[in-house]
Amino acid sequence: MLVGKREALVQGLAKEVLAAYPEDAAVLFQQQKDPFANPVGHSAREGASEIVDALLAESEDPEAVRESLEGIVRIRAVQQFSPSAALSFVFSLKSVIRKALPEASRDPRHSEELAAVDARIDSLALAAFDVYAECREQVNQLRINEVKRQVEWVVEKMNERDPSAWAPPEWAAKDRGPEGGTE
Repeated sequence: MLVGKREALVQGLAKEVLAAYPEDAAVLFQQQKDPFANPVGHSAREGASEIVDALLAESEDPEAVRESLEGIVRIRAVQQFSPSAALSFVFSLKSVIRKALPEASRDPRHSEELAAVDARIDSLALAAFDVYAECREQVNQLRINEVKRQVEWVVEKMNERDPSAWAPPEWAAKDRGPEGGTE
């Protein structure tokens, strides 16, 4: 049943991904199809398609699942989203499925299948959290490296201006004997 509704699921998930942005931005992201002019909208559409394909796959390939999530999660990891807001789109897939298949959610014969789909979505959410954490770690490491470069640059500039500024004070130099100890 889900395979027959694939396109509706992709569109519904892409809409949920973009719903986290301000309304005017979300409309722009949905309308602009050029991936260079609209990388967020493009990654939402491509990512939604890949996530739905990973969900519908016969067997669960952890690497394929991870790759399907990376496009969307990587962008959200560098934006000002909280972790819960950044990853909420994964859980919204449950409601997207139920909207696409209202008859399945009303029919008790499909409760086991829906529970299995929900379990796969939960595992998608856990994989998304791993990807998010790794991306945030990379962002933080880049920030640390930038601060280190800035400090090194400042020290170099100060040394160029006045190398004696980094020498020990005169009183400390007078107290030292010829071997560097105190007299």
